[in-house]
Amino acid sequence: MGLLHHEVTVLNFDHLYKQQPQLSDRADEWIELSNIPSTNLFCTREALAEIRRRLSARKTSGITYIGSGNHHYVSYAFLSEIDHPFSLVLFDNHTDAQQSDQLPGLLTCGSWVAEAITRLPLLQQVVWVGVQSDSFSGDPGIRSKMLLLPDLEHPGQLLSSLVADDIYISIDKDVLDEADAVTNWDQGKMRLKQLIMALHTLVLNKNVIGIDICGELRVAPGDEWKYSEQIRLNEKANLAILESLL
Repeated sequence: MGLLHHEVTVLNFDHLYKQQPQLSDRADEWIELSNIPSTNLFCTREALAEIRRRLSARKTSGITYIGSGNHHYVSYAFLSEIDHPFSLVLFDNHTDAQQSDQLPGLLTCGSWVAEAITRLPLLQQVVWVGVQSDSFSGDPGIRSKMLLLPDLEHPGQLLSSLVADDIYISIDKDVLDEADAVTNWDQGKMRLKQLIMALHTLVLNKNVIGIDICGELRVAPGDEWKYSEQIRLNEKANLAILESLL
């Protein structure tokens, strides 16, 4: 049991981690993705193919920092690499499970979980932790693999809900209370301490295939100084998450 790979990878979609020097110093590898068109909020087939090509050159698949929640869909690419049955544990204030019938050919930050359940047969289950609203009303086959835990009273509650020993963890910091992180999306009420306790429990009791973290605050170039306190708060949360995993 435990985290299988400990190396840290940073994906440079939006240059946000250059504002977090302590976290940047912990990175073992940076992958440049900012020059790929059609990647903000949604991803075309061509863009996804190029992202996958660049990801295939990475040295490890341990802990990956994605950037803002606008690029959370890249988690789908990580999940598609897993070659045995697993569960996804998703800490997120949103389900990201909208069905994208009106956007054919696009993978979006709001649809990637539904796409993963539909297209990845080795994904046995998705457990959402901290999600505040359930707006999913689509395919019952997708619904059957979904479990929502809006209020995690104890980490054991999460542990007992998992059907697989091998898990992948994806964290969007918009699940956190604004006292612990600041994002561009509406946020939940989970405290960072609760998240850390849950991660400890998962790492101690499950085989953690990989982990990704997103939810950075996306601000206009030149305006970083206006949000320096919020950026420092996010870096503090990122470092706390990293330390809890290692």
